[in-house]
Amino acid sequence: MNKQKLVDTRFFYFILLCISAMTALGSIVIAPSLPYLEKHFNNVANIAYLSKLVLTIPAIFIVFFSPISGYLFDKYKRLNLLYPAMLIWGISGVSGFFLDNIYYILISRAIFGIANAFVMTGASALIADYYTGTKREKALIAKSLGYAFISAICVILGGFLAKISWRYPFLIYGIAFVIFLFAIFLLFEPKKSDMINKNIKDINFNFFTFLPIYTFSFLGIALFYIAPTQVPFVITNILQKSGDFIGYGLALIFICSASVSIFYTKIRQVLSLYSMYSLCFGAIGIGLCIIKIFQSYPMTLIALSAIGFGLGILLITNSIWLFSLTNQHNRAKAYGFLVSSVFIAQFSSPLLTQPIVGKFGLLNMFLVFGLISFFIATMFLIKSFIKNKRQNPVK
Repeated sequence: MNKQKLVDTRFFYFILLCISAMTALGSIVIAPSLPYLEKHFNNVANIAYLSKLVLTIPAIFIVFFSPISGYLFDKYKRLNLLYPAMLIWGISGVSGFFLDNIYYILISRAIFGIANAFVMTGASALIADYYTGTKREKALIAKSLGYAFISAICVILGGFLAKISWRYPFLIYGIAFVIFLFAIFLLFEPKKSDMINKNIKDINFNFFTFLPIYTFSFLGIALFYIAPTQVPFVITNILQKSGDFIGYGLALIFICSASVSIFYTKIRQVLSLYSMYSLCFGAIGIGLCIIKIFQSYPMTLIALSAIGFGLGILLITNSIWLFSLTNQHNRAKAYGFLVSSVFIAQFSSPLLTQPIVGKFGLLNMFLVFGLISFFIATMFLIKSFIKNKRQNPVK
């Protein structure tokens, strides 16, 4: 079959998107296991910190290795790097099922983060290589929606498996081996002539131009990640629910986040850029405060819906603002730093919240960061009001 006809087949498209969606399973799939993992290793010093690092430590390795993987994918053949990365991703992910030492598990999660960086970069590069124009745009949109919905499905599955044992959710990473078998028969190395011109110089890039976006991205993701790192402990320890209830709740976050893309354009027609950020942080703040105030599972689901809505607004608004400031020569580099800000925030979130938990208690921590989120939302609202007043002065 002609290669161009092959890439247009639904099955080829599906397998390529499956490789991209593998990264959706990165950390969130084992979130329901955290309370059970902590209990299993309760004799280990600082297990409250270490158990949450199992979830977030891959992020810090993605931060460092994503730029390296990008350089290597441009220098060497894509598939020669992608195939080993997929296998290492699967092996390091599944290994958590077999390991019975928290430090060995953390090492395996670090290796998993490195592999995840390569899979994420390689899959995105292949989408750009195989498709152009509107086909590429559709593939990227499908990748984004697929990421959110696969996260929702797998976190529910992780919740069911965590109810059996904290080890079982690690087995979900074995899906990599199935995808790998299809990939080696379907994917092909793109020709250099089909790729984007690599000789264009990266000009007019000023990191400080984009620093506000990176800062707000960091704050928003750090506040959002309170949900997958701390809510499981609220559901199990305070609300006395099992692991499958954790899965339902966390899945709801990603469903609400994905649904934002359906009506984002209509909201954006009414609200300014700064108002969108105000809406984002306001929604996250509402969600965090609801968890503290009501302390019931139904209200926790409402809270997680609000947090998911805020996440969806944040991710789309970040991209719109960033791309409005870039040109074709610096867009990738600017976006690369945005990805780094996201994963730094994921890694940092439990380091920021756990001291507050230790001093004020788990539920009071939600109130503290909920109020911080409200403060940020208010600052954006004031900024939006001032900007609108300057553009439309009263005569």
